Amino acid sequence: MDIFAKDTIAAYATAATRGAVAVLRVSGGDSLRILKALTGRGAFEARHAYLVKIHDGKDILDTAVALYYQGPASYTGEDSFELSVHAGEYIKARLLELVFLLGARMAEAGEFTMRAYLNGKMDLAQAQGVADIIAAKNKSAHRAAFNILDGSLSERFKEIRAGLTELLAKIEVRIDDADDEMAPLPEVETREYIDGIIKKLEALSSTFGAGRLVKEGIKTAIVGVPNSGKSSLLNALLGFDRVIVSPVSGTTRDTVDASLRIKDFNLMLTDTAGIRADHADDAEAQGIERSRKAMNNADIIIFLADSDLDAKAQADILAQAQATGKKVLKVLNKTDLKSEGEISQSGEYDCLISCKSGAGIEALKDKIIEAIGLAKLGDDDILITSAAHYKALKDAERELNRAKARLKELELMAEHIRSAVLSLRRLIGEITPDDVLGEIFSKFCVGK
Repeated sequence: MDIFAKDTIAAYATAATRGAVAVLRVSGGDSLRILKALTGRGAFEARHAYLVKIHDGKDILDTAVALYYQGPASYTGEDSFELSVHAGEYIKARLLELVFLLGARMAEAGEFTMRAYLNGKMDLAQAQGVADIIAAKNKSAHRAAFNILDGSLSERFKEIRAGLTELLAKIEVRIDDADDEMAPLPEVETREYIDGIIKKLEALSSTFGAGRLVKEGIKTAIVGVPNSGKSSLLNALLGFDRVIVSPVSGTTRDTVDASLRIKDFNLMLTDTAGIRADHADDAEAQGIERSRKAMNNADIIIFLADSDLDAKAQADILAQAQATGKKVLKVLNKTDLKSEGEISQSGEYDCLISCKSGAGIEALKDKIIEAIGLAKLGDDDILITSAAHYKALKDAERELNRAKARLKELELMAEHIRSAVLSLRRLIGEITPDDVLGEIFSKFCVGK
């Protein structure tokens, strides 16, 4: 992608699916000329809707609603327009062809948003928010993306950068003070100042775990010995029969995946094959190996127990789950078959359920969200959802810790602070190599 291309681009901003209306977006210096040529209309006032006819030679292709935006007061910062037409396949294909004949070209993936970034309509963090808000599958992901798109995250970055720039100025003026006319930099106050900025960076970077789960979903593995009720639990959580349930040991030979929304969070559930040492055949052995892989890849593991089954085998599986370092919820199943005495002695478990009766299933859903650390998220919480943002924040933290160790060596201290500022400038795209920009925006959809 040529990030400095200034030719006029066009693409549909609506999905290529069956629908009533399609929106064609055009941006670039020739936008107004192309719009006038398509419609035969002599003038357009910016940000006013017009009912127009699209001309195809002597024929009328369609009746449309036209909106003209005069740069820089547009999404891209350039002259642009949008045409809302009937979403017939022929109309869409012919309209795009006419626009190309009038001098536009097909937009590349993310090119509209990249032009918005290059023209100063948004910074790089906000551009990532555009992609995230389109991809959001639930309210939590939408709120996290919106807080990035509206500039809240960028303001935090800029606030921290401004503090570092102010400190850097104080250091550099002393470096240039060859006659020692200025008082030395106060070490205690400077260390405290840097610590305050490090805490702000840590507060942001610490949200990455929750941000990733909100954005990508919570990978949840259900593990246990054969016949503990793992498939029944998956079905109970989903509210319908996704997996065949059988009393025959080893029925589930492979992992089974399903998605579930709980309290505006997405769960990717994985029902695993029962883990046992004396597996029947190679197929079951492969299923058990995939169960172990699912545990290692999970964000949270539900260890499903049945007090009537082999205690040692269950203890071994629990140990394997805990050895992954992931959060493990210990859940006792089949409580409908247990006596009050057995239930009263089940304090070692996080949740008591019955897949058959449904008892405890809703409580388990709450436990999952609570255990993963998402229960107290607010709508206004700013979350780091990008691995690149997380890395840049950690890089800045590292450089500031190095700067603290060089309080008596101003030149070296200044160099570390410059590196921290550089990391923050990259976060909002003030310094970003062209090839990196091309990679970022190529992940957007065409038309955005």
